[in-house]
Amino acid sequence: MEHFEIVLALCRSAVQARNPGVLNHLRRLVRALKKDGCLDQAELLAGLDRQNDVAQEIQPSRVVLSFVNDDREALTKDVKPPVDRETSTALANIIQPDELQAEAPVFDPELSGSIGGLLEEWRNVDRLLAYNVQPAMSLMVFGAPGTGKTMLAHFIAQQLQLPLVVARLDGLVSSFLGTTARNISNLFAFAHRYRCILLLDEFDAIAKLRDDPNELGELKRVVNTLLQCLDSRSEGGFTIAITNHQSLLDPAVWRRFDIRIQVPKPNFKTRVDIVKHHFEGSLPLSEPQIEFLAWLTSGYSGADIQRLAHFVKRHVAINGAINGNFVEVARRYVQLSASDAESKNREAALGDNEDIAFALSSDPDSSMSQEELANLFGKAQTTISRWLKDRRHTRA
Repeated sequence: MEHFEIVLALCRSAVQARNPGVLNHLRRLVRALKKDGCLDQAELLAGLDRQNDVAQEIQPSRVVLSFVNDDREALTKDVKPPVDRETSTALANIIQPDELQAEAPVFDPELSGSIGGLLEEWRNVDRLLAYNVQPAMSLMVFGAPGTGKTMLAHFIAQQLQLPLVVARLDGLVSSFLGTTARNISNLFAFAHRYRCILLLDEFDAIAKLRDDPNELGELKRVVNTLLQCLDSRSEGGFTIAITNHQSLLDPAVWRRFDIRIQVPKPNFKTRVDIVKHHFEGSLPLSEPQIEFLAWLTSGYSGADIQRLAHFVKRHVAINGAINGNFVEVARRYVQLSASDAESKNREAALGDNEDIAFALSSDPDSSMSQEELANLFGKAQTTISRWLKDRRHTRA
């Protein structure tokens, strides 16, 4: 479609209103694009529709926005971030709400519900203050890489329609004595001036243990400055910190965050949802195929599953439909994505089809039936029955 980027931007803005008429026209356009063979464009637009559904699930029903920092200046696109005095390197990137994707990370229902509660609280800060209740203004998100922590921060900012001020480590951290602490102070002063969310990604780089024997005295000055800034920020500004290395953080830093969320690697049911999310609307998979990928990705993060989905889609784009060789395509991905933390499922996937079928039938999460295995491998049920019988006899 000519000028598709403009159409996509218009649709992204339009779905925010959740008007039923707009959504119906969006779905008509998706169907028309699929009919014309524009599958990539159709998937992008279908993704907006799915994001709307997810946002409604996570987002509380009341949408009255209210913020404690209403007396601060609006952070418009014309405002430039502060810079390091010595190098002129920007201390942060500023992302406006209309530049943020409204896609919610796929988490388990319990975690999604907790995030919905946090959004409700952050939307209604002034109501809490009216009851002399101090709102939770700071959030620490930690967990393994690729689990959706940064995506969550972007989603929160988009839902609250606040600019996101993302700290830049290459600007903050300086080799000049005292400059890092000064940069942190300047960044917090900037964020405190405007209505925004301050995002401190890779937080452990500036919040390490002060008694680390491998660090110099400069680290103590940096962490002390950070603690003072966090205390000041808690009086009226939203702050989100993200780290993959929570064990490196100074204990005093933890106490500065009202909410602390650990984002785990997805369990089997959540992996099923993530696989569906990545293939829905672009490459329809059968239930056994979806469950097979969820089984294969045991121990994967959401980002790892996304890479697998992209690999499968690239294969289809180049070679056409996968039909009976779906398992072989997945096996090829395993061979090309070696990891230092191999799982037993990945190891089983490198075996022959009989080994994989036996592993899938005996796994407590997938526990596929012979009918489902026949669908997955494109074989008759009698063949699957023989495979399983042979493997049981071999392992007896």
